[in-house]
Amino acid sequence: MNKSLLSIPILITLIVGGVAEISAEAEARELSDATLELMRKQIRRDKFDHVLPQAMRDNGVDMWIHVIRDRNPDGLASELGGQSGAFIFTDGGGDRIERAILGLTDEALWDDDTYDILIPGEEAFEGDPGWPHVVGEFVAARNPERIAVNFSGINALADGISHTDYGILIEALGEEYAGRIVSAEHVIGDFLAGIVAGQIALAGYFGLITMEVIDEEFAKIDVGVTTLAEIDGNVFVRDPDGNENNNNDYVLQPGDIITILNGAGEGLFVADLGGNGYVLREGETELPPHVQKIWSDAMDVREILRANIRIGPTAGETLELLIEKLEEAGYLYIDSDQYDPGLDPTTTQVHLDLHAQGRRDMDAPRISPLGADWQRDMRLPLFHSFTLEYMVHMPVPEWGPGKHLYIAFHDGAIVTPRGIEFPYPPDQAMRIIR
Repeated sequence: MNKSLLSIPILITLIVGGVAEISAEAEARELSDATLELMRKQIRRDKFDHVLPQAMRDNGVDMWIHVIRDRNPDGLASELGGQSGAFIFTDGGGDRIERAILGLTDEALWDDDTYDILIPGEEAFEGDPGWPHVVGEFVAARNPERIAVNFSGINALADGISHTDYGILIEALGEEYAGRIVSAEHVIGDFLAGIVAGQIALAGYFGLITMEVIDEEFAKIDVGVTTLAEIDGNVFVRDPDGNENNNNDYVLQPGDIITILNGAGEGLFVADLGGNGYVLREGETELPPHVQKIWSDAMDVREILRANIRIGPTAGETLELLIEKLEEAGYLYIDSDQYDPGLDPTTTQVHLDLHAQGRRDMDAPRISPLGADWQRDMRLPLFHSFTLEYMVHMPVPEWGPGKHLYIAFHDGAIVTPRGIEFPYPPDQAMRIIR
């Protein structure tokens, strides 16, 4: 984490049912390496206890073999806790999935009770990863019907086994058990999508840090001087024709709506947030009516999304429901983030990309027209953590044909048994920039 976050002075101007200027001093305490490692271990244990059994059983898998070759980085190394070996998870029908590492070379795991079985990697010859001489007997003793292995044609995170190791595994298992191998892509997808309490805590922690960072970036804007490139994050402004300036040398001007997206927690649990601000024109002392209107529409949309996302349905089913509810409320759904001039010129248009949150390379489940079908086919699990990302395009007919305002949101949210809850506050109001 950036040491500069240890003490961040914040001076922000917000609109909350009128105009209120709020000055706040906040501190974000940096978590120690020891604390972070304890968090990682507890999250790993909880995911093995609570998420993994369902991920395997929902996909009809008795055993999951995840092979990581030494010095060959794997996307699940942090979740599994080791950098090399054959990580084998076996469902024996009880409450607990058996956990084993064959060919273990990571000495840090020897004192970790997360795993039930740890067999050292004794390299018998050059290139031997240390597990082939025991894996056949190990698997045969458990006699699984379906063995999921980390290869995939759809999910890059599930496609970690090397061609060499796959060949070694097939030979070590023998014809009978090699014939029971299937892709672990869905097991891995469900395992990564499952969220436990420790991750929710981190979501809140890093979300609050992100709030402070965004407020700091808004506070340093000097209208007519500051360029978008000088502001940290994904920063953009769209003109009334939909043309976008993004992190470039564009200088913020009166009448602009600026959006700043940012995040914190890289490598542990990424929490994202967005903030919006309006630059007053000469003579303006508050938000003009059309800006008040787009903010009002955006809050209406947020409530529609909040009220209709639930655990259980697939992301695709949820998308269809949200489209229906938006249109019932008088909005027009668009499947890309571009204003459609061919639609009713008096009706606000909404685009959705409600993707998973926690790691940058795992967008699924994804409530969105974007991405692959398998991301929409995934069901929303308990405590699904996602970015409530939506974009609002509001026509302003008096400006001319096709002219419109644009505003975007990137709030962090979690689906609990009660529905949508926020581990940290979503964007609260349109900031006034003077």
